[in-house]
Amino acid sequence: MQITTSLLDGGSSLQTLMLADSESERAKWVVALSELHRILKRNNLPNTAIFRVREVIDSSLTLIRNALSAVIIDPDRLLIGTEDGLFCVDLDRNEVARIGESKKIIQLWYIMEEQIIAVLCGKQRHMRLLPIRGLETPDVEWIKVAESKNCITACTGLLRRFSQNVYSIVIALKRQNNISQIVVYEVNRNKCRHHKVCEFSVSFTVQSLQILTDSRLVVGHQSGFTAYLLLHGDAQAMSLVHPENQICAFLNYSAVDACRVIEIQSSQGSPGELLLVFQTLAIYVDLNGRKSRDREIMYPAVPTHITYSDGHLLLFCETHLDVFNCQTADWVQSIGLKRSVPLNCYGNIALSYLVDSPIVIYLANIHTRELINITNTDPVGKLKPKRRFSFREGNRNARTTDRRSKMISAPTNFNHISHMGPGDGIQKQRLLDLPTTIETADQTIQQKTTNRSAPPPPTSSNSALASLSGTKRLAPQKPKEQPPSIPVSPSPLGSMSSLHDILKVVDMQSAPRKSVASNNSSSLSSPPSLSGDHSSYDS
Repeated sequence: MQITTSLLDGGSSLQTLMLADSESERAKWVVALSELHRILKRNNLPNTAIFRVREVIDSSLTLIRNALSAVIIDPDRLLIGTEDGLFCVDLDRNEVARIGESKKIIQLWYIMEEQIIAVLCGKQRHMRLLPIRGLETPDVEWIKVAESKNCITACTGLLRRFSQNVYSIVIALKRQNNISQIVVYEVNRNKCRHHKVCEFSVSFTVQSLQILTDSRLVVGHQSGFTAYLLLHGDAQAMSLVHPENQICAFLNYSAVDACRVIEIQSSQGSPGELLLVFQTLAIYVDLNGRKSRDREIMYPAVPTHITYSDGHLLLFCETHLDVFNCQTADWVQSIGLKRSVPLNCYGNIALSYLVDSPIVIYLANIHTRELINITNTDPVGKLKPKRRFSFREGNRNARTTDRRSKMISAPTNFNHISHMGPGDGIQKQRLLDLPTTIETADQTIQQKTTNRSAPPPPTSSNSALASLSGTKRLAPQKPKEQPPSIPVSPSPLGSMSSLHDILKVVDMQSAPRKSVASNNSSSLSSPPSLSGDHSSYDS
């Protein structure tokens, strides 16, 4: 049998195939599911869904196959970090631009108040800072954070709350003998945009970092969390799991990984509890680390990634996504997203698979305003076609190395005779006549056929050929008789052999229109036509 559930908002559905041992067993499953559906409709239970899935980019954009991280800049722009570099996705123009070099982008953080992006990138896991104007101006250089090699993880947040908020970037570096070094940087408006505040070492491997609302730095490690109060460069440590807590022995025995800490607001609006999220369960403790509730959050499946967004805990599993309300510890929603991987610390941007095709999705909270502009329907309500993004390089003003694009233009009525280049002017050359119309070409072919039987007379054209072959060039003889008048034909040039004669004829025929030959130009202005409205030089 097949069970169909909704997946994408206004898009595809999820189809799950189930196989029973026999037809009678299948009938029992169908009856049970039908009865469950009838009970739900009869009791009129409230809809506890929080998120709806919106498709941002589908598999037609190949860069998302290697997507590792993402961050929302504004409602129309999204940054995606991949194995091949950083890309800016413009949802308004349906355009994708490369930002910076082709380095592996592992993780991204955006400090909106400081207009700066923190980037964990490269094979050696260095930390870089990118001003927000670097998304528009390609000349902006990435700021390297000194001594950030082998960065394990990082976080951003408010370091101090005074008359002016001070934001910080905290990184954890891997050292020898399972020792980690934690460095705290203050974000400023100087040229380097950061300044080291303090650093200290811990005797364990750091698994997570975050800054609480009271400006305490929480470091997650195996089976526990430790909060550090940063005062005048010193770090005062306090464990968030009290030794008298009943769950402490279980955590130490099972050696679970520490994912994150969630602050639970009290009725007065201040943090009254902490939800310590581990890889296998989440427990509630008070501000001193003692157990505050008898109820824990037990996961229905083994999560591969855990994030927190809008007061809800998001558990990414192999076959689906589970959503828990952190305030009430209720399991409120499940979404059939297979092999989903969150691309940011909030989990609202994720890479998922639909029929084995990768897509970038946005988990939109149905109770709040959406962070990015994605509309699948037009004002009439008709479903829009899928987005098709065009790719462009980030540097639009890149200099071209092809000189031909600068030296040879593309005017109208243009005949390219020969490329002369810099050096001797075009007036000093003896040019050969080229056919400009079909009639002139026929006449030229007939002349060549006639000249094959008889030797050519010594004319200025032969002098030009001799000059091109490397022999000494002789001056043209002065004509003894006055040349006859020029006949009316599609080509007014006739059999003129030099540019000097061509210019003279053009000046005689049309005084207002002149042909100008530049010393460094290979183009020649077309002379006027003598055949009425028809121009034989239109190309």
